[in-house]
Amino acid sequence: MGVAALWLYHAVLMTLGFVSLVTGMLIARYLKRRRWWLKAHQMMGILGSILLISGLFMAIYMVSLSTGVHFRVPHAYLGAIVLVLVVINPILGYAQLKYPSKAAKIRSIHRWFGYLALVLILINIIAGLVLVGII
Repeated sequence: MGVAALWLYHAVLMTLGFVSLVTGMLIARYLKRRRWWLKAHQMMGILGSILLISGLFMAIYMVSLSTGVHFRVPHAYLGAIVLVLVVINPILGYAQLKYPSKAAKIRSIHRWFGYLALVLILINIIAGLVLVGII
């Protein structure tokens, strides 16, 4: 399979991951009165993280097949930052439930990391589209 075909898989995984995380955020923001909101929020967050991490592995494989030189463009560096956020944020979400005495502080960090991740993912999607010449 060529690099061009792999790029499409990378783009689809990253886009679906972003959409899943946005859906999870919207559930937490607007559907808290529903009994099922927390489970749905958790499922969308975990699904989004898995999709984004899968997209990252696809990118690593794709670069290995082409130039073999990782971290040569800002898109890659931003992607690494996003990876850290999407790994840490579900841990923070779990921690706020596990440690109720610190829940308010952890929840605040969880929210801000989530917002930051979404903004950086959107910026990185645009940077990726610029990188391949679509924008």
